[in-house]
Amino acid sequence: MKRWLQRTGGVFLGYAFAELLLHAARASAYGLKAQTLAGKLGALLFGVAVLAGCIVWLKRRFPRSFYHGFIVSTGLFFSFDIVTFHWIFGLHRITDGPEANVLEPILVAAGCFLLVRGLRDELRFQNNN
Repeated sequence: MKRWLQRTGGVFLGYAFAELLLHAARASAYGLKAQTLAGKLGALLFGVAVLAGCIVWLKRRFPRSFYHGFIVSTGLFFSFDIVTFHWIFGLHRITDGPEANVLEPILVAAGCFLLVRGLRDELRFQNNN
C-alpha cells in the first residue's frame, strides 16, 4: 500500500508540475512574451532547466517509486499532450512559429524516453526488492 501511494503521489505531482510549468505559466507570464526565436528557445530551455532541476531534487529527496512515478507522468504528459492537443486537435502549439515543427517531435521523443525509462526502472526496482 505504501509503495502504491508513493507511485501515485509521484504521478500526480509530475502531471501537476508539467501542467503548471508548460501551460499555466504561458497564461500568466507576468506580461512577458517571447517575440524572437532566441526568446522562444530561451523560454523553452528555462522550462527544461527547471524540470531537470526538479527531477534531480526529487531523486535525492523522495523514495524511488515516487521518483519513477514522476518520471513516467512527465513523459506521458509531454508525449500525450503534444500528440493529442497540439497535432490532432490543433488547440495550441509549443511556440507560435515554425520552430514548433522541430521542437515538438523532439519533446515527444523525450517524453517517450522518460515514460519508458520510468517504467523500466520501476520494474527493475520492484524485482530487486
